[in-house]
Amino acid sequence: MSVQSVLGSLGRDQLGSVLPHEHLVIDYGQLTGDPAPIDDAVRARCASALAELRACGIGTLVDCTPPGYGRHAELLAELSRATGVAIVMSTGSFCEQWAPQPARVAAANVDQLAEWFVRELEQGVDGGIRAGVIKAATSEGEIRPNEDKLLRAAAWAHRATGAAIVSHTTAGLGLEQLDLYEAEGADPSRVLVSHVGFEPEPEPYAIEIAKRGAFVGLDRVGHHHFHPDEHWAGLARALADAGHLDRILLSHDSVQRFTGPAEIAAHTFSEPWYLTRGLLPKLTAAGFSDAELRRITVDNPARWLLGEG
Repeated sequence: MSVQSVLGSLGRDQLGSVLPHEHLVIDYGQLTGDPAPIDDAVRARCASALAELRACGIGTLVDCTPPGYGRHAELLAELSRATGVAIVMSTGSFCEQWAPQPARVAAANVDQLAEWFVRELEQGVDGGIRAGVIKAATSEGEIRPNEDKLLRAAAWAHRATGAAIVSHTTAGLGLEQLDLYEAEGADPSRVLVSHVGFEPEPEPYAIEIAKRGAFVGLDRVGHHHFHPDEHWAGLARALADAGHLDRILLSHDSVQRFTGPAEIAAHTFSEPWYLTRGLLPKLTAAGFSDAELRRITVDNPARWLLGEG
């Protein structure tokens, strides 16, 4: 099995340590046809961050920015080629919490959306740069009609291509997402339910997601103005003690340049090396063995991306 990066397919031995939920550029201006330019300063900042990751032993970064929200396929390929960090690009779309869906998503039905996602996964964009994962998302409180359509299309594209799904949550609904994915025939072991534990969600919520066979994304590490490291260490320990070490994924949801709603901009984070230098040593001190941390950072993301159970 392999996963598609912006420079070609990657097997398990090529992935290395994986950050499964990050961003390099997010730009809501793409939604309105007024994107911010990708200038030398942006390129340099992104390249510097990736070089820092490479120095920390990170082999692969999953860029979870979908089309319409600042995804630049050629930039991702250029940066991967220059830094040696593999980048897995997303197709799909985002939630309606802060802005309406892109016009193309809003106008399409489930079949049309799924066909578009499959084309990006199998044929690529911008000269054949292929996506490797499918992004879907829900807003707070309920799954809105366009989001329902998006999740169903993500499940169909997953079934057609074998690509993994990364599923953003806004204050819960991870279990409801899994209900919908499974109803459409998706394999829960290929679904990453992201941002678990960022809102005041009880530990049993995270454990129930793991029991369903999905991966639990503790993927806002480093956002200390919301949660200290002890919060994430406690959730990881609760999952491990419940027998679900193999369902934990750790990441930051970092971004190197954000252009968009102020309520998001106020809590962006731009240090994707923090996991390696900050949290992992604290997990070691909290009793996690080197073998357990390798399972979380190397083996678990490989199983999610490659479909190895």
